[in-house]
Amino acid sequence: MNKKYATRDLIAIIVQTGLLIAIAQVVKLISSTYIYIAGAPAIRISFSGPFTGMPGILFGPLVGGIAGGLGDIIGYLLRPQGAYIPWFTVTAILGGVLTPIFWITFRKVNVKRLQTTCIVLFGAMGMLGIFNHIMVTFLPDNGYASYLLGLGKNKAFTTLGLEVTAAVGFLLLFVDYVMKKKLTANYVHDNFLKLLISVGISGLIVTTLNTQILRIFIPALSQKAFIAFWIPRVIEELFMSVYIAYMLSFLLHLYHKVFKPNRFM
Repeated sequence: MNKKYATRDLIAIIVQTGLLIAIAQVVKLISSTYIYIAGAPAIRISFSGPFTGMPGILFGPLVGGIAGGLGDIIGYLLRPQGAYIPWFTVTAILGGVLTPIFWITFRKVNVKRLQTTCIVLFGAMGMLGIFNHIMVTFLPDNGYASYLLGLGKNKAFTTLGLEVTAAVGFLLLFVDYVMKKKLTANYVHDNFLKLLISVGISGLIVTTLNTQILRIFIPALSQKAFIAFWIPRVIEELFMSVYIAYMLSFLLHLYHKVFKPNRFM
């Protein structure tokens, strides 16, 4: 690529990323609220996610990670909430990297094939979770059940964790079905499920990590069982993933219309 065009593209990426981070911070300041558990801020609700995630979707994982990290640091400086915990910046960077990686993986996949794969995957997870639950509840002396029970606190991930993940997955597929009926713009709908899966998987990973970080650094939360603390955070992540995926689909549609970014996409 011509050096002049490469420099111009780099400047465009920096300017657009900076603008999106700035918009995200304004939205975060206006919309952020906390849900307290055991007297500690355990769940943050903010509508800034689409603007924080857009740089990675447009320009790739590297830019996404930088935007995620900068967004977390700037957000803390603008509105501190307790002591600064650098691990949250690390998970913000991870989320900024993972979402575009999943998006790159899924964006060219046929929507119907993706729906079928998701149904099979979530169905298998749900059935495995139910089977495990039956085994540890009614046949605890069985060898397989004994192995699950031997996992201690992690046992919940093989039972309730799988069931909740499957339920969330099917709920997301149902939302996609409803959106297909309601949306008239095929471009928005075609990207919605792919972005929903990309944002949802990334969000689930980051939420799980952040749940453990909160339990480590906030004594009041360390007394709560991980799964009991994790489930309400996953439910909140589900609702926010739907909102973020739809907004990203819409923003991508506008971006294509306005900029026609062939070199970036």
